[in-house]
Amino acid sequence: MVTVAPADGGRRSRRGFLYQDAVTLLDCLDMLDGLWTAVSWEDLEDILCHRGDAPAYRQVKTVEGADKRHSIADVCRADQTKKPENRTAATSYLGKLFLGKLFLGKPLPEEARFTLIVNEVPATDLYQFVCVRGLDPQPVTGASRDKVLERLAELTFPDGRDLAWCVDRLDVLVTARTVEQVEQEAFQRLYPYVRDYLGQEPLVPEVDEVLKSLVSVHIARSAAKHTSRRHTADDFRGILEDCIRKSTGQRRDGTTERLMTLTDKLRPAGIPQAEAERQHESMLSFRQARRRSVGMSRERYDALSDKIYAICQITTARRRMGLIQPGQPAYAATLEGILKMPEVESGQVELSDALAILSDVTARCQNRYEDAS
Repeated sequence: MVTVAPADGGRRSRRGFLYQDAVTLLDCLDMLDGLWTAVSWEDLEDILCHRGDAPAYRQVKTVEGADKRHSIADVCRADQTKKPENRTAATSYLGKLFLGKLFLGKPLPEEARFTLIVNEVPATDLYQFVCVRGLDPQPVTGASRDKVLERLAELTFPDGRDLAWCVDRLDVLVTARTVEQVEQEAFQRLYPYVRDYLGQEPLVPEVDEVLKSLVSVHIARSAAKHTSRRHTADDFRGILEDCIRKSTGQRRDGTTERLMTLTDKLRPAGIPQAEAERQHESMLSFRQARRRSVGMSRERYDALSDKIYAICQITTARRRMGLIQPGQPAYAATLEGILKMPEVESGQVELSDALAILSDVTARCQNRYEDAS
């Protein structure tokens, strides 16, 4: 229930990269479908996909508004934010896409690809380079290819490569216009994975939670680190299953989530093992009841969870201010806050139900009754 922000001081700011992170998830799902053998995401090339030893360097360039479309002139135009003397073809979208790999010694075998990912159907000239996700594109010939060669003619290439070699390996992939639409596509593709893992139809909020965890935690946090990690299909499948397990409380074999997490959270509060096991069972009962609930019943569970989470936050804040001692006093203060809830005092909510929700909140949060040393 705690959203973990990306690491501070990473190699790039995450502001404005939500769309790119969602597109990265689609590439990872393509990898699970066998299109790629590995996927990583870096600062210099937004996404790097591999098919065996052949890399596909992919950059995401979005535009705002349906009336704005990329053209060959746009993607070949020098960066206007640079000083006049530095406004060269090398600073254009395609210039950086092509040259950034060569001058940094990135591998460029014959099968390498360069992909520009855009969120609007491009203008007619650039549209000639549009490909379909999952299909092998063919080299573009004719006027559009000639126009790119003419506009970027000043580029010079090391290692025996030239501009024509790069342009013949260029394609444009059109994705949905907004991050919400990209995430909806990812949701539809994630749904069967969650269903197969659980062995039953998942709830919409569970798939949403898995998607949020993959995009905002795993992909965003990985992109914020100083070095990138190359993810294979097995790596990402493990990450996906871990997200499903944490979001649903169930493991692939049908057993429930291990007690260890909740036990660790309760140990500073002085809770004996036997009592921790009972709380664990209560937590599972609550999660199962919530999974079955719909409509007003689901809203009631969610509202109670929000209120109990707020009580936990207040207790944590007071503990960190030195007003409450960590461990058992912090746990006792949390219980007192729940006992004073109007719903509990009036009998509208059973105390046992409220405590089961507390166990669920405790299991999902970090350092509830004391901070890590």
